[in-house]
Amino acid sequence: MPLSNHRFLTLFWFLVANFTLALFIGSSYLDFVPESISLGEWLFSQLAYVSNFALIYFVFSIPLFVIAGLVPSMIFLRGLTGTIFALFNVTLLIDTIIYKLYRFHINGLIWNILVTEGSSDSVKIGGATVITFVVYVILILLFQVGVHYALYRYKDYFQLKVSGVKVMSYALLAMLGINLIDKPIYAHADLNNKTHITRYAKLFPLYQPLTVKRLAQQWGIDVNREFDYQVSKGAGMMNYPLKDVPISNSEKLPNIVLITVDSWRFDMMNDEVSPEIFEFSKNAWVFNNHYSGGNSTRFGMFSMFYGIYGSYWHTILSERTEPVLMESLRKKEYNIGIWSSADLSWPEFRKTAFIGTPDQIYDRIPGNGAKERDIQQPKLFDAWLDSVGTDQPFFTFFLLDAPHEPYSYPKEFVRFEPSVNDINYLNLDKHVDIEPFFNHYKNAVAFSDHVIGEFLNVIENKNLMDNTIIIITSDHGAEFYEHGYWGHNSAFTKEQILAPFILYIPGEKPQTIDAITSHMDIAPTLLELMGSDSDHSSHSFGNSLLSVNFGDQNYIVSSGWGESAIVTEDATLVFSTETYNLNTFELRDKDYELLPSNEYSKYFKASDVNQVILNMGKFLK
Repeated sequence: MPLSNHRFLTLFWFLVANFTLALFIGSSYLDFVPESISLGEWLFSQLAYVSNFALIYFVFSIPLFVIAGLVPSMIFLRGLTGTIFALFNVTLLIDTIIYKLYRFHINGLIWNILVTEGSSDSVKIGGATVITFVVYVILILLFQVGVHYALYRYKDYFQLKVSGVKVMSYALLAMLGINLIDKPIYAHADLNNKTHITRYAKLFPLYQPLTVKRLAQQWGIDVNREFDYQVSKGAGMMNYPLKDVPISNSEKLPNIVLITVDSWRFDMMNDEVSPEIFEFSKNAWVFNNHYSGGNSTRFGMFSMFYGIYGSYWHTILSERTEPVLMESLRKKEYNIGIWSSADLSWPEFRKTAFIGTPDQIYDRIPGNGAKERDIQQPKLFDAWLDSVGTDQPFFTFFLLDAPHEPYSYPKEFVRFEPSVNDINYLNLDKHVDIEPFFNHYKNAVAFSDHVIGEFLNVIENKNLMDNTIIIITSDHGAEFYEHGYWGHNSAFTKEQILAPFILYIPGEKPQTIDAITSHMDIAPTLLELMGSDSDHSSHSFGNSLLSVNFGDQNYIVSSGWGESAIVTEDATLVFSTETYNLNTFELRDKDYELLPSNEYSKYFKASDVNQVILNMGKFLK
């Protein structure tokens, strides 16, 4: 038999053996498949499970296939494949343990705690656990040796009628083929709110869901199919809330107006840039150390409405889970209106925060950009109040988009100069003169301030100030290379995650609060003002701002797409929340300069880090 054929056959059988071992080790994930599911859902869970590992092994196999053809040494091939698959299966074993404990997969925070000296302060690993783990690792290593020995000693028994190249090609096609079945099923389910399918996106490590919403929109398919969606709490991966949140019966519930200005940073709330808001804030509570729960709109707004970490976003989206706040508003028969100058299909707030109120969303405001859409919102609000009346309490949410890039405002709001009219991102870097760009942004904020003044006029003209709670804030901030970053969604600098926050409560004396607060405090505060009790641990990581203890927290958590950060006054610990960017683990000082990551314990209490780890799995079954 030609040596090349022998190498491909060896690779094939070794691949089959380790793929089987991976399915065996990873079978514990299937213990978390919800009970009492339909046959179709059970079949998809098994399909997704197998296709997930098939895709991982497909990625492994491509370079090994090339190496087997180019490198003639059998010893090299055995050593390389044995090392790769042993490391993968040991990592998989670690991930199964972490998932059993915390209900999320291995990430940068967990990994660095495990491999950093002194980690026992945050994670207690008993002797029995260590011994059992070592035994399993030894068994995995012996498995690699045993397979290679069997392939060498009994190679005649492993001969096939087809060549090694063909059989490897068939194996690769089979791994690809099972994904060509799995992915379209998931994409179809995502378009049609089939949560019994989409809920498995976060169950298996490195699972790659396929979504085609943007392509579907181009083809004229309606991707906002929330109208026939029925919220189900009986199954799924989420355990949110942990218990029902009762609201006491009250004859006079407050109206709630929540105004969010996209990308409005903390230092732009002043009498120069935002005089209308600044004047209003003199009769309200002003929070000077308030953080968004994310460095982008998706995670900032998510933290507002859910009060939990942004790491839950993907599971919440896959299961279409409604926030406790919005569900409580519906149960109390609030009139609800949601206006946005940007499409709420992306980010997918129609399928998350507002999944229960599809008929009350108005995000198709006509006009050319925010400069024409934002200014309409107060008028639409005024007309809406005339149509629904004020006999019943109302909840309104407004998202103003002017300060979001590329910045949009009428010419008469060019107040800060020099100012650019357009942003050429190809020529933009930290070495250019930032002032014209910053002034461009400030003009947009000034326009938003004017629009908010119009909102306040509507409320005052209708004599609603005595029974209307008003919140004015932003979803996140914006950076202009103060720390080497531009815009948002790129880091967890204070410019990107510190947010203005003004809370007006009728009858309450104005005050200024310097304690650390965050967007995760919004939902508990509003629920308490509606009549809930003061314990919000069953649905939120935030605290009610009405509580005398709300300023006791010494850190907040802010999230991005695949990263989160623990933030204190003195330091920021950035870590991955996804397995694919496992190496992300950065310690930053108060000026966001890098520090040695193994010194994180000097800046963060072990109890706080451990609490964040526990919280990341608290609302997962």
